[in-house]
Amino acid sequence: MTTLQLSNLDARLAYLALQYHLSRPGSELQRETGGPPSEGLASLGPELEAQLDKAVVAIELSDQQRERMGSAIAGAINELKSTPLLAAAGRQSMVPAFREALQRLFPDAADDPDEATQLARHLLTLRGRLEYVPTAAVEEQSQQPRSRWRFWQRD
Repeated sequence: MTTLQLSNLDARLAYLALQYHLSRPGSELQRETGGPPSEGLASLGPELEAQLDKAVVAIELSDQQRERMGSAIAGAINELKSTPLLAAAGRQSMVPAFREALQRLFPDAADDPDEATQLARHLLTLRGRLEYVPTAAVEEQSQQPRSRWRFWQRD
């Protein structure tokens, strides 16, 4: 498990991405088995929502949850980037939970499509931060001593 410290803006954006992810049919199913995952993101929603009024939010994610969160953020970025195009055509997002969360958490973005583009940039930065958090497997491997005969591997 990895503990992440998120600013209030990052926590609200993560919650927005989570709403997008959970609204997609089949998002919480495993690819291999078609069943529910052992560590999905559904349980993270209430935990994150309860802390949205705090300046700094702490959440714990397993490696699998972190990977799913990266996928959720990617989907939310695409949705935010399409917001100006949809607004120009007089339309809205087809994902009701995402649209409602965007209006509640970022009212300016719902009214100003350019603000939604700025949020997409910030989400991209958050996704990059998630990708650079070491996984538990990497941490375990770095704690194990290496054999002396593998001189080409660095410590």
